[in-house]
Amino acid sequence: KFYLCIKSRSFAYITNSAMDSFRAAFLFLLFGQIHATSLRKTTSGASAIQQLAQQLPFGVTRDLFQSFSICGTCNNWKRFGEEHDGGYLLCMDSLNASELKAAYSMGVQKHDQFSLDVYKAFDVPVFQYDCTVSHPAQICDKCQFFPACLTSKFKNKTSWTLKEAIEQSKMLDVPDRSLLMKMDIERGEWPTMLEADVSLLRKFRQLLIEFHGLWKEKQHAKFLQVMQKLKMAGFKVAHVHGNNFVGTYRNGRFMLPRAVEVTLDASLPLMERCHDPNYELLDRPNKKGDTDIVGIITEPTLLEMPVKVHHEH
Repeated sequence: KFYLCIKSRSFAYITNSAMDSFRAAFLFLLFGQIHATSLRKTTSGASAIQQLAQQLPFGVTRDLFQSFSICGTCNNWKRFGEEHDGGYLLCMDSLNASELKAAYSMGVQKHDQFSLDVYKAFDVPVFQYDCTVSHPAQICDKCQFFPACLTSKFKNKTSWTLKEAIEQSKMLDVPDRSLLMKMDIERGEWPTMLEADVSLLRKFRQLLIEFHGLWKEKQHAKFLQVMQKLKMAGFKVAHVHGNNFVGTYRNGRFMLPRAVEVTLDASLPLMERCHDPNYELLDRPNKKGDTDIVGIITEPTLLEMPVKVHHEH
């Protein structure tokens, strides 16, 4: 009996001791999980605070960034122009030769393979403009050169508005969405587009424009006016490629190259939600041999989206 009693007590002692150890281990694991969860929450909270700190305030600059978001989907791209600087992506989804009446190449100082490629692809007249040179960089059977610029910054040079340039080519009466234009005129694009009537812009189906000076924040209000006018004229941004000659402009978490080549298409359906620009397979660095610019950020995150307030009636 004594043996059994001692054995029984020892067993009970051992059993209780094991249970205590089990409880201690359980509590240790439990507190470990609580600490880990707390740490994750703290880290998540710090990340959220960092994101909040990087948010760009509502206003002109943020709206300008967002105006370069992709809002029209293209499935078939083709590169026109040079392999590097001077090459642009056209969306071929609905670009039919039978619907095009003419094409324009604004700025042809050093190279203009674009004019020849367009002529070969669509067999339409191509009108070339540049007041800084006396002859075109590219000749084709239906190409016509005008020694005139779309900006007045060159003294003693011929300068026309966009309307005057089209008038000189006798294309003012063409149907809407029957013209194509490439424009690289070194910051002259902003005043040219700002001055142009929406009704004139509707003559074009697709625009390929290199926008310069995007880091100049004092001019963002004017730049935004241009992008809003293009939107009013029915254009959607279909592609954005950064010019790696001039670097990037950052504000908060947003990033745009300081100069961008943009494809705007009026024939594409509007996407339900726009997104950051993609780097396409046909994109090439403007400056050959240097790394191209990728990772453009123009769209706000969910944290940065405006809060919609619903009022009960």
